[in-house]
Amino acid sequence: MKKYITWITIVDILVYVVIFSFVIVAKIRGMESYESFREIVKEDGVVEYLTALFLFVCAIIYVFKAAKAIRAHNGKQAFFAIMVVLVFIFGAGEEISWGQRLFGIETSDYFMENNYQKETNLHNLKIGGVDLNILIFSQLMFVVLVFYFVFLGLLAWKSKGIRKLVLDFGVPIPRLHHVIVLLLSNYIVTTISLVKESELHEMALTGVLFLVFLNPAKSIKGVKLFRE
Repeated sequence: MKKYITWITIVDILVYVVIFSFVIVAKIRGMESYESFREIVKEDGVVEYLTALFLFVCAIIYVFKAAKAIRAHNGKQAFFAIMVVLVFIFGAGEEISWGQRLFGIETSDYFMENNYQKETNLHNLKIGGVDLNILIFSQLMFVVLVFYFVFLGLLAWKSKGIRKLVLDFGVPIPRLHHVIVLLLSNYIVTTISLVKESELHEMALTGVLFLVFLNPAKSIKGVKLFRE
């Protein structure tokens, strides 16, 4: 019996090729010089715009899911989908400083004083000596992502209560290959150890999230984790 390659598989492969191409090229460039590496991760560069694009496409996917849930009068899934849309639109906007550089918008006095990159975004704010990028967008997000990618699927498999929440709200669970690619790509990035390597972490994460949201796990060891 012939097995046909689906369009989902093709998208998976293309996104993984993009992720590892940039990560490996950045690794090689970083071994040459910081200036060469900087060209890969510079502001308004391809990596930054890829990250914003992945975030925006994730939001678009969930706009359709929200509309579907609303038509089906499924309040829980509609609520979750709308929250996902808002979070990812916010993330995409923050990544490109809400189009500030694209449209030549000047930074306001508040952001000039409190944003250490002098840009119109929240994640680079420093308020009362607290760096929001480190506290919220790095440390807190790291805990959330570890829980999501490593533990949520296992908990949904083992716990009927958690599984019911996943099913009721339509929470997408990563497949094993999503987790492996994310861990491997981020391991390679951590070996670069240069300023702005976080741009590669973000690109890899958002690329994998796009694939998770596009085609989440349907079950784990026969336990159903997906409901139409």
